[in-house]
Amino acid sequence: MAAITGALRSGGICQSPAPGRRGPRAAATPRALAARASTAPAGGATSAAPLPPQNQTQPQQASRHEDAAPVPRRALLSAAAAAAAALAAAPPPRAAADEAPAGPAAAPAAPAPAGAPAKVFVAGATGQTGRRVVQQLRAAGIQVRAGVRDTRKAQSLGFAFDQGIELVACDVVKQSADELAAAIGDATAVICCTGYTGLNPAGFGQVDETGTENLVDAAKRAGVGQVVLLTSLLTNAPGVGQADNPNYKFLNLFGGVLDHKLAGERYLRGSGLGWTIVRPGGLASAAPEEVGNLIVSGEDTLFGLDTDPGRQISRDTVAEVLVAALLDPAARGRVVEIVASPSAPALPRERWFDV
Repeated sequence: MAAITGALRSGGICQSPAPGRRGPRAAATPRALAARASTAPAGGATSAAPLPPQNQTQPQQASRHEDAAPVPRRALLSAAAAAAAALAAAPPPRAAADEAPAGPAAAPAAPAPAGAPAKVFVAGATGQTGRRVVQQLRAAGIQVRAGVRDTRKAQSLGFAFDQGIELVACDVVKQSADELAAAIGDATAVICCTGYTGLNPAGFGQVDETGTENLVDAAKRAGVGQVVLLTSLLTNAPGVGQADNPNYKFLNLFGGVLDHKLAGERYLRGSGLGWTIVRPGGLASAAPEEVGNLIVSGEDTLFGLDTDPGRQISRDTVAEVLVAALLDPAARGRVVEIVASPSAPALPRERWFDV
């Protein structure tokens, strides 16, 4: 039962240590400047000698009275000119921002596959599943408008390092359909990974039903062609004789969450938009190699029972399926239920929506 509980947590709203200070460097004597100029390579560039390690005692410099002979004025001017030329030729130091490591949402190496939407809006982009969807889209070469409630959180996830990700404010409950349509912008497809994870029972109805309906209305106004919606197993349990299923009864105690998800599904199906609904089992943060291979089943066929072929699924695998639903025409107008099992054979991607 705990395995299925994870399915309700599908979405959410997205320094290097300071370098040690070097001690002050002693001013070079005229003789030292002349020596550097005489050993500079052709072209005027100089090779700086390495500084002694910090905390290591440096040899005391000779005083001016200990110089063996005065340096002629012409040699001193030549040495200064050589030093100035070397400084001008040296590349400028890199800014701290340039040295920051790329985040998990680094730019993809491959272009988007043929037929893929040029840009996708992801609602709930900083949630545990939503952030994986963003990464999968970018890995496929697809531009992303990441809908988030907290842009600072999105930046902390590394989204700001990828020029293919646009961060936009998105709250499916508080914003109007017109405001959400503006957030969708020029995206031609939507993946909805929102889901209420708080303790207020009323929140499930606000996010999983009303919020989904608001986003569907916004998608229509924005001219979106397809919406992929992430929900959960057992949303339609009473409709297929599973009203007494202990998993359904337990999960639905939390503000009737499964009933609200079902209402959101039905609203999308009646919207006139292209749609795909993905119902996962219990969501696991472990890697697919640990959780098992993907199992795809048809609508209202998996119920979280011991007799089912699997009960959990990796969030990484769920993200793969959500993105694949945009790329495979066979996914349109389908409800797929997905779990995973270590004993299941590997399922070719081209058969994921053959249910």
